[in-house]
Amino acid sequence: MKTGKIYGSLFKKYNDKLFDESVELFFKRHSMWKLPLVWFDGKKCLDAGCGGGRFMVALYRLGAKEVKGIDISKEAVEAANKRLLVRGYSSTAQVASILSIPFPNSYFDYVVSSGVIHHTPNPHKAFYELVRVLKPGGRLFLSVYGRGGIKWFLNDVFRNSFCKIVSFKTMEKIFTLMGIPPNKRYNILDNLYVEYVYRFTEQEIRKWLMEAGFVNIKRVKFERYDFEKPLSRFIHGEGWIQVYANKE
Repeated sequence: MKTGKIYGSLFKKYNDKLFDESVELFFKRHSMWKLPLVWFDGKKCLDAGCGGGRFMVALYRLGAKEVKGIDISKEAVEAANKRLLVRGYSSTAQVASILSIPFPNSYFDYVVSSGVIHHTPNPHKAFYELVRVLKPGGRLFLSVYGRGGIKWFLNDVFRNSFCKIVSFKTMEKIFTLMGIPPNKRYNILDNLYVEYVYRFTEQEIRKWLMEAGFVNIKRVKFERYDFEKPLSRFIHGEGWIQVYANKE
């Protein structure tokens, strides 16, 4: 699949410094959101769309009893398992689709899926797979693209013109020669070349969660922009829609 190849190519290029910085973001963001990290101790956790394994490492560091990861990219899974092993953790990432998660119903206490379901052909089905494997009383962290904003308009113009002519590999080489680090290349190139880029409103995501029986739905802010400020909404629209919610 094109999306898996793109993400696999990007994630495996993170050096140890960039990877460890991406792990630390988990702790920094939860501190900013005032969400207690002690909650994760002893929990069974899934990172659905684990990429290079950053959330898996973070969850292991927080004392999770069991951490699993799935990703459609073989390259990403290999990179994740290598990083887990060199840090002293079990290599528990596997190749699988979020549209068919290979775990039984109500298995996990915590499911995180960040920046994944909007790149699938059926985001709603992917969402209900996350719901299916989460225990009643468990916690979901979901992160998806928000709709609107001048940034997405320009992204789509470029995606449907220049990117139809210039390949992903060529663009990645250009970005590399320009000295743009892998994490920045990932933030730009994924949206331009993946097969599917769905976007949502906060109202839509809240409706999904409520219909699936979730409570205590809390939207948390992404540090690079504030969805409550008019200028930010003009540029980024809904921005990143990041929500924590508890399954009844």
